[in-house]
Amino acid sequence: MVKLRNRIMTDQEDNKLVEALSALPENPSEEVIDELADRIAENIELSDLTTSDEPIIDALTSFSDLKLKEIDTEDGYETKIEYIREYFETEVDAKSTKDLTAAEVRGYNPWRKYDSLDREEPLADNTLKDDMYLYREFIQYLISNGYIPARMVGQVEIPSVDRQAGEGVDEKKVDPDLVQDILEYLRKYHYASLDHVTWELFASGGPRKSGCEGLDRTDYDKETGRISFVNRDGELKKDDKSERTYALPDIAVEAIEDYIDEQRPNEVDEDGREPLLTAGSGRISKSNLQNIAYQWTRPCKVGRECPHDKDPEKCDAAQRKNWAFKCPSSRAPHHVRTGYITYHRNNGTSKDAIEARCDVSPRTQDIHYDLPDDEEQVARASAEFEEEDADPNSGYQS
Repeated sequence: MVKLRNRIMTDQEDNKLVEALSALPENPSEEVIDELADRIAENIELSDLTTSDEPIIDALTSFSDLKLKEIDTEDGYETKIEYIREYFETEVDAKSTKDLTAAEVRGYNPWRKYDSLDREEPLADNTLKDDMYLYREFIQYLISNGYIPARMVGQVEIPSVDRQAGEGVDEKKVDPDLVQDILEYLRKYHYASLDHVTWELFASGGPRKSGCEGLDRTDYDKETGRISFVNRDGELKKDDKSERTYALPDIAVEAIEDYIDEQRPNEVDEDGREPLLTAGSGRISKSNLQNIAYQWTRPCKVGRECPHDKDPEKCDAAQRKNWAFKCPSSRAPHHVRTGYITYHRNNGTSKDAIEARCDVSPRTQDIHYDLPDDEEQVARASAEFEEEDADPNSGYQS
């Protein structure tokens, strides 16, 4: 505890934390200890709380070998392990357990659901639930061996499935009025920042995380105001078939140009490419894009009242950026994409046009992305009947 106190007091990273440590009574209550532990977890390197270190893939191999001795059949098990291995090899920056972050631990759930398969349909919650149980076992294995802090198991979210009602499509989406509030807030208070430009891209075409991550500075054409999604190293969902170019709205063009001219760090990634989206420490990661979506879809973040009767001054999801995902209203980039497609279908944009811009087939739009509510369904049907060139003398009237 003394070592920990000295480390935090030396770094001076969080004035409130320093004040809390200075005022800590001799016999603090459990509530005070819990609050202090939460703040410590966010303000020090995980290596300070661990006693061991191991390459993540080596730890996964050891876990797999141990698990094989416990089960009667390997059917499906090795596949689940391979997905975990792929996630840590391709999506996670950390290669060693001492560098593993909470965001990377919790990122497996959305990656497995939306990005792990070469298809548009998200993974069924029933399948995801089984996979997450095994993933949680792996995280618990890391904890039991002292590789990561015990609190990291709380980052593993296992979906609930209503088996009696039947498993359905993930119907979460970000409503257009909230997107407008987010954009107005960012344009006013965080103009031309990384978060602002990311949201301009989210709102202008509903791109996937992988597409945003792979954007280079040269993929934005200043002369035409167009953005191009180019497949270079298998970064796009369907490789070359996912390549596309489209024009951005003027307000997004202006923000991107100001971001490049004034805010964007002069960054080159490990492959010698200049990423468009960067905070100065390499190419933006999918987990960072996920966090940007979670952070700004919290209603209180843009001045709305909390729909969950929480006090933003006391709510962890509101106070801590890395805990934004805990807000029941927060949404992932996939849900922004769903909202984008639904909005434009409600407004009469053709499925072919949406396919060209969003790289999603008409069939997949119908099943997984175009999700109008009851009122929107009524409005759509009414609009089609009103536009119908019907015989005015017919007994059937629109």
